[in-house]
Amino acid sequence: MTNILVISGYALCWNERACIHNNQERFYEQFLPGAFVDSIKKRNQTVRYFHLSSLDFASAETGQLTLCEDERGLSFRIELDNNHENRLLYNLIRDRQICHVSVGFKNAEYKESKRGRQSFRLIQRAELVEISIVENPAYKTSIVQVGCNNSRLELISKIDKALSS
Repeated sequence: MTNILVISGYALCWNERACIHNNQERFYEQFLPGAFVDSIKKRNQTVRYFHLSSLDFASAETGQLTLCEDERGLSFRIELDNNHENRLLYNLIRDRQICHVSVGFKNAEYKESKRGRQSFRLIQRAELVEISIVENPAYKTSIVQVGCNNSRLELISKIDKALSS
């Protein structure tokens, strides 16, 4: 067995509209390209399971999480230690029992508009706090898969590791 398990995908795709239910409020939001570009430079994001802070299992700070904005959206690569818990998650993703991702963010800068009773938020900038492996995301085009076939993410990950050693 290898020492590292790799999963990757897209936490969200640009310009996709999601319906958000927040307390008594319902609105639509979408992210513009570049929304997280400043935030991901800080390398303080974590990876969670179902947005639960007690279930953090990787972080950008430790080099396990690599984030990148590209023309499609916010992509990620996660390196997991090969232990029992991580193999369980890896196998759930491999078997497509869990195949989506969600984002946790704060301090969003957005333009709000209304069309009839519907509110729309166009997010221009936000501070990415975490990405979470989930079953039912707001952004339906998010995806997580085993392995990584994104050469740009692979290169960024190698550069980050070389700079931190």
